[in-house]
Amino acid sequence: MTTLEIQSNESRITARLIELIRNMPEDEQRTLLKDLEEKPSGGRKHLRKPFLMAVDYFTQGHVYKDFIQDISSGGVFIETHMPFTVGQEVSLTFPLPNYQKHVKVLGEIVRITPQGVGVKFKMADQDQEAMITSLLESI
Repeated sequence: MTTLEIQSNESRITARLIELIRNMPEDEQRTLLKDLEEKPSGGRKHLRKPFLMAVDYFTQGHVYKDFIQDISSGGVFIETHMPFTVGQEVSLTFPLPNYQKHVKVLGEIVRITPQGVGVKFKMADQDQEAMITSLLESI
């Protein structure tokens, strides 16, 4: 597909979206606007925050130490060049800044890039959720 064809297709999509939105009742337009403003960019369910922090993690009998690059209430992105696979379960441990506690949480590798892996948290209890929430509020 050429650049011109891509631009033409994007113009048609934009025009169609504008037409659909203009034909919506005003209350539906407001609801749509609110939903779009609240949704994190990139289609993510959770807003990510930069968070450079050392992390120890364990998977398949091996211990690794790398750095978390960002965090959300749903998971973390770890910079690594190790050959992991999607679906691999990992056990993460990392310190809470300004506290003498560590977060210990299970996760699952859900995304692999050349820069690292995306890990989705598997919260075991409300205490873990509260620790992550508190951490995010402090960042």
